[in-house]
Amino acid sequence: MGRRSDHSREELQSLIVEATLDLVKEHGAEKVTARQIAQAVGYTPGTLYSVFINLQDIFLHVNELGLSTLFEQCAKAMSAQTEPFAAIRSLGIAYLEFATNNTHQFDLMFARADSPSEEAPAAIQTRIRSMFDLIEEQLRILNPDATTAQVKLGARALWSGVHGTATLRLSDQLYLDRSSSDSDVVDMLVNNFLRSWQHR
Repeated sequence: MGRRSDHSREELQSLIVEATLDLVKEHGAEKVTARQIAQAVGYTPGTLYSVFINLQDIFLHVNELGLSTLFEQCAKAMSAQTEPFAAIRSLGIAYLEFATNNTHQFDLMFARADSPSEEAPAAIQTRIRSMFDLIEEQLRILNPDATTAQVKLGARALWSGVHGTATLRLSDQLYLDRSSSDSDVVDMLVNNFLRSWQHR
């Protein structure tokens, strides 16, 4: 690994974020330290703080990258479908697959903020907004008469259920058996919600 003079600030930032993501995926964010990140990129811990404010700042950039990846996977899954029920179901399954295949990263992305009033950075808000845009577009097709406020509320209500399915499965603390798969749960959730939404 080259020294700092071999990389621009942007290149160094990208190296640090990618290395942190690899460490998070392997160990979980709670076990990742600045020293481990610095060792992974071949720099001193002090160099990290010449590019980022602190470790939390690095994690926020990791989350930004994770949300971009999640959006791409969900959008790709939806693009193969031509009607709203199938599109939203595919989005839900893609969301579950991301959570299952990237458990530690998913945990970091949706970790509770240290302060309830803490606001997500603009870049992260934009990526979350893009995710909801995918859902809202399909809800508008199913119910063109719904107001903007109703569509936004509907998207959040529906996705609270899908997200809950993912987090409950990952925690493995509520489901007492595996008589039905997570995809079955998402199928029922999406179908029941969309039928109600379509005829509201």
